[in-house]
Parts: sequence; C-alpha cells; structure tokens
Amino acid sequence: MIEKIFSLRITNYALSIAFLSVGVAFWQIFFKLTENADTYFLMNLGRYILENGFPQVDPFTIHENLKLVPQQWLSGVFFWEAYKLFGADGLRLADCVVGIILVVTYWRLCLFVSNGNKSLSFALSLVVVLIVSNWIVPRPHIISAAILLIEVFFLEKFTRTKNFKLLLALPILSTLLINLHAAMWLMSLVVCLPFLFVKDIRHVKFLLAAMAATFLFGLINPYGLDAMTYVFRSYGIDLMNQGIKEMMTPTAHDLRGKIFYLSEAFLIFSFARNKVAWRYIFLSGGITFMAIMHGRSLILFYFLATFPLANVWKSFSFKKIFGDEQYPNRGMLTLLFFFLLTINTFFVVEILKYGFGKITLPLQILFVSELLFLAYNLLIAKIDGRIIHPRILPKKSLSMFLIALILGGIFLTTLDTDKKETDETFTAAIKFLLRSERPEDIALYVNQGYGGLVGIFGIKYYIDSRSEVFIPANNGQKNILEEYVDFRRGKIPYEDFFARYNFTHIITTSDDYFLYEQLSRDKNFRVIYESERVEGYEVISCKIFVPKKD
Repeated sequence: MIEKIFSLRITNYALSIAFLSVGVAFWQIFFKLTENADTYFLMNLGRYILENGFPQVDPFTIHENLKLVPQQWLSGVFFWEAYKLFGADGLRLADCVVGIILVVTYWRLCLFVSNGNKSLSFALSLVVVLIVSNWIVPRPHIISAAILLIEVFFLEKFTRTKNFKLLLALPILSTLLINLHAAMWLMSLVVCLPFLFVKDIRHVKFLLAAMAATFLFGLINPYGLDAMTYVFRSYGIDLMNQGIKEMMTPTAHDLRGKIFYLSEAFLIFSFARNKVAWRYIFLSGGITFMAIMHGRSLILFYFLATFPLANVWKSFSFKKIFGDEQYPNRGMLTLLFFFLLTINTFFVVEILKYGFGKITLPLQILFVSELLFLAYNLLIAKIDGRIIHPRILPKKSLSMFLIALILGGIFLTTLDTDKKETDETFTAAIKFLLRSERPEDIALYVNQGYGGLVGIFGIKYYIDSRSEVFIPANNGQKNILEEYVDFRRGKIPYEDFFARYNFTHIITTSDDYFLYEQLSRDKNFRVIYESERVEGYEVISCKIFVPKKD
C-alpha cells in the first residue's frame, strides 16, 4: 500500500508530469507575487532594448557615461513581454512555465539515474518542489538554473548511453545562457568538468570538443567577451558579500538555512555509505561549496547537487521499511504517521502565530479547510478506534502527507509578504510625485533596493540593486557602490551627499530611521507627501522631501 501511495499509482509519464506541473502552478496562483527591485529593473531594461536597441552606457541613473553590459538583457525582454501582455499574471505565468521545466526535468533526471525507480524519483521531486517553491520568482536565476539542469541531463545521458549526438545541445544552451544570464554563463563549462572523470578516452575527447564549442557559441551575444567575462568583474567583492543578503553564507538561524544544512548533511551521509561515481561527488561537492559561500546558489544546490541521491538510493523501496498490504510494518507506519502529524502541527502553529493575517483570502480559506481535514483524520478516525491499525495507517499517512504539502506551501507564502507592502508604499509615493512632475525633470534619491522600482516609471535615480554595475571594473568611472555604503554608514554627511548630486526629490521611510529623522528635522528640506501603513505593531511612515530653494 505504501509503495502505491508514494508512487501515487503513476504508470505513465504524462500523469507524472501533470501532477508535478499542477503542484508548481498551484502555488504560483496563490503566492502573493513580489516583483522585487531586480524584476522591475529587468522589465525596464527589456522595454528599453525593444524601443532603443542595446545600450552601451547606463540610461537609467543620474550618472553620466557609465559603461553598461546588460548581462540579463534577454531575460528582461522575456519578463517585460509577459508583463506587457498579462500584467502581474503574466509574471506568474512566466514563473509557472520555468518552474514546471525545472521540476519536470529534475524528476526525469532522477528517474534516469535511479534506473526507473518511480517512487523514489517522484518523492524526491515533490520534496524539492516544496522547498524551492518560494524561490520561483520573476528573476533570471530560475532561467539559468533550468538551463544548467537541462545541460546536466544531457551530460548524464551522454555518459550512460555514449550517444555523442546529445552533446550538440550544449552549444545551443550556452548561447541561451549567455544572453539570458551572462553572469552564470561560466557554469555551462563548469558543470561539464565532473563528467570528464570517466575511464573512456573517446568520451573525454568528445566532451572536450563540446566544451570548446560551448565556449565559441558563448560569443554569440551583443556584448561579446565583455558578457562572457562579466562574472570575473562582478563577484568576490567584500562590499557586495557583506551587504547583499543573497551573497551571504546561509545561516542556520533561519528556516531556509536549517533546511539547507539538513539536506547537505543527508547528502554527505548518503554518499559516505554508498559507492558513488566520481562525477556525482565532484558535481554535488562543487555546487554545495557554492551554496555555502553564497545563498544565491541554493536553488542550484537543490536541483544540481541532490539528484545523485536518486542514484545512491536506487534500490530503495518503501516496502522494505513499511511492508506491504499483506505484511505491514506496524511500528514504522505508526512512526511515519506521528512524524507527519508533528510536521503538520508545526506548520499550523507557525501560520496561526505569525502568518495568518499575511496570506490572501483564498489561502486563508484553504488553510481552514486543511485544518478541518487534519482534525477529521485525528478525531473522526479515532472514534472508530482504528487510527493505528496497520491497514488504516497507510491511507491516513497519505492524507497527512498531502496536508503537509499544502500547509507547507501556505507557510512559505508568509515569508516575504512585508516586501510587497513596502513596494506598494514606494509606488504610491512615486505616483503622487508624477502628478505634478515630468519623469525627465526628476533626479530622485531612494535607497538601493528601490532604484529598479523607480526606473520603471522613467525616473532617473542614484543607484539600484545591481551592485556590480556601480563598481569601476564594470562602469569604467568610479566606485559608486563604495560611495553609497560610506553615505549609509555616516562617513559622508547627508547634506554634502545630496548637494553633490543635486537631487530634486528624496523618498525615504521610517524604516530608514537615521535619514528619515534627520531630514524631518532639517529646515532646509520640506515634506510634500506623507503616508503611513501598519506593519505588525509598528506604524511605518513614508515621506517625499524636497530641498528648499534659496
């Protein structure tokens, strides 16, 4: 029975793909979409390129003659077209399509390396889709992860089948990656390296030839070698590593870090107790090292580092642990049931304690429905006195497992909702400003996280979240990022900083306490707009300041 539960009686590929696709689409429908600053900038870039062609200098900031290599230009066009056609729903649709490609490719890869173990492959895919669901957002990292996963699939299939025609896909994927997300292009070569560790000279020669073609096809982009070498000029910088959350090492103090380190520990344990091919050791080890260095690589960890688990545990069968319908293992079935009960209890408590008011009405209704279903499994079944009967436990475990998937998804939707409210606050302030001012007449200061949002309205600003653009190695001018950090740390007085750039308007919130308070007391600035929002037990204010004219 357990074997049938975890394989979900799936006997053909179409039903498996449909189930996994619905799992991705389900959460995209209900997630409170957060079009963060990077998304806004990307859409603005895509719109600019379609209207004006490829820029050589930055057209969005107040700085002049900043050299620009739009390393995500094709992603910008993709997201802008999706947004232009369908609005926010277009971004959800784009996320959904890329998310389905990711999860289905991962499932197919697991199925391939596990020699067709359907139950194991499907279970791994379900776990991964739940973990990464909150990361499927409209940013290039999901596209580059999909491309790299497809490349690894072709490399693995080539290694096992010796069908050298499969390598023809690598140069094509290289061209896509260099135009969609050039900063990740080098990974198209890096993921090939572990597959060189085989005792087959012919295999190595063909793969080296494919890698050479991958390099040459990387030149097919509007910015040539500048795009291909973008990563060398943009990472390993202390200011960025210390100030950008996704560039920091994952911490076990938050849920995302806990899940990562537990997954990493399980991966190491699995490799240690089994004989593992060298390519899996090098690939998983390298990607794990990247994820430990920078949290931005976590999505690569779950898709590229964990699929070898399907090979390591390919002989795994749920029957070995839980028995079958004729000879059920009552102890293990009971342990599974109460483990799932614990997981569900955690999700319920956390949602009620911190997140119920943050989620949308449809999710609140869904949560209450799942809560009632959970109560049914515990109370109604108990009346029959059969809740721990070995014939009943598999069915109850399936119910608890499905409840956990839904409650887990609802829980994940509560993690990033505050950002959405802040975006709406800044958007309202910008719209107020544009009632009386033309975009071309405004030189605006906002903090780094909201530059991209300002740009979508055609307003020029000081800095945005593309930190690497504002260092001399990329812009050919000066270290604007360092200047901004010095200003934020108080090394540059705000009076001197604002005078230096002749800002016409400054938008800030009470979250940015020091600057907000200083400007509110400074008689040289006046307030032309103010709004408030309630966030938990705090009231967050937003103001637009303008310098007083002499």
